[in-house]
Amino acid sequence: MAALTRADLVAFQLAWLRPDKAKIFVVSDRPLAEVKAALDARFGTWRPTGAAGVKAFPATVTPSAPKIVLIDRPDSPQSLIIAGVPTGLKGTQDLLPIATANDALGGSFLGRVNMDLRESKHWSYGVSGRFQQSENAAPYILSAPVQADQTGPSIAALRSDIGGFLGKEPMTQAEFDRAINGAIRSLSGNFETSDAVLGAMQQNDLLKRPDNYYATITQRYQGLNLPQLNTAIQQALDPKKTIWVVVGDAKTVRPQLDSIGLPVEVIPAASVAGAK
Repeated sequence: MAALTRADLVAFQLAWLRPDKAKIFVVSDRPLAEVKAALDARFGTWRPTGAAGVKAFPATVTPSAPKIVLIDRPDSPQSLIIAGVPTGLKGTQDLLPIATANDALGGSFLGRVNMDLRESKHWSYGVSGRFQQSENAAPYILSAPVQADQTGPSIAALRSDIGGFLGKEPMTQAEFDRAINGAIRSLSGNFETSDAVLGAMQQNDLLKRPDNYYATITQRYQGLNLPQLNTAIQQALDPKKTIWVVVGDAKTVRPQLDSIGLPVEVIPAASVAGAK
């Protein structure tokens, strides 16, 4: 930050905060002509200066084997477990089948990882997993805050839950019916506010979906089937590529992690904070 100059900020603004990169989304009950006139009055004379910035998305390195990264936070009463699985998918692809399949694994309260660690074992207040859809990537991210003395067993349980779901214990018919019915019945409540409608518009644009995406999604849900969802998520997730990040007290947690059988890398919390 000390090396940042005013010229750097101006250059960033001219390259990125410019009209040819801007999109305006509006949710309103006013006529389009009236809205457009108001926007033209405010932004109509805005012109770009210089060359526009260009984003680069280089190929990422995919891990060949799972490992654990332990960020040592001394005397922490609980541990935060974050697992990341690169998928090679992009958010602009049709991810409805795998997102729907994930309802039974980590996408809902009744998902297996939450029911296991929270409801059965009582080690966590809540566990969830989802495909994080960005335009150029869609990794699978799992989050599990757990009590410190059950950190290692929690990772072991999660690995078992995920492995079973992708292997000999795939999504069941009951889980499929619940996911489809829940997704369809929740739609009317997803657009109760102008902000919710605006967010859907922006998400459609970011992920290059058609404007009628949500108008036709019920029919798409009804067209899915159980073998299709199981195949989709089995092809999308490879547990062998999982990186487990644990923030917790190393003197309590490290012995538990060593028993899992994965390599463990320890990083002081101060080093992570200093790198920001």
